[in-house]
Amino acid sequence: MRRGLNQALDEYLVLLSQGGSREAFARLAARWTPKLMAFAARNLGSTEAAKDVVQETWESALRGLRRLEDPARFRAWLYAIAARKCTDALRTKYRSARAADATREQAALNHADIDLAQTAGDRIDLASALKRLPPEQRIAVGLFFGEDMSVTEIATATGVPPGTVKSRLFAARKALRSALGEVK
Repeated sequence: MRRGLNQALDEYLVLLSQGGSREAFARLAARWTPKLMAFAARNLGSTEAAKDVVQETWESALRGLRRLEDPARFRAWLYAIAARKCTDALRTKYRSARAADATREQAALNHADIDLAQTAGDRIDLASALKRLPPEQRIAVGLFFGEDMSVTEIATATGVPPGTVKSRLFAARKALRSALGEVK
């Protein structure tokens, strides 16, 4: 019953916000920012990066709220924005990391100081295993386990068919089991 009341309040605030109420939008932001922060921090592995993503999410939400046709879909719509912003941030992070790795590799080759044993013994824990997942799988796992969203809700939020969501969750579970040493 509680979820029904919260959803009804969100729908009401969305309608008021679409009508131009800044106070209603501020209340929506106050209600959803902690949830978005937790989601983004889990996916990005950094509170600072999560703050940036959440701010970008609210900026996009403010610009696009009038186009949201069904206020009942606000939750999925908002998480869809946040998921895209997280994916963008992860891609940027990985591009930068790959460029830095390439630079280090080139420098190592130039100096013949390659030490492969240094990385061979690294211990993998759940957080680092999650960080190794592709962004699409990490987003699906975060929404499914972290936000307790259904496959259908995740499909709506990410803009892919439910079968794709199931495939991403399956692949993510398999990769996590493998990374954590559990073979099934």
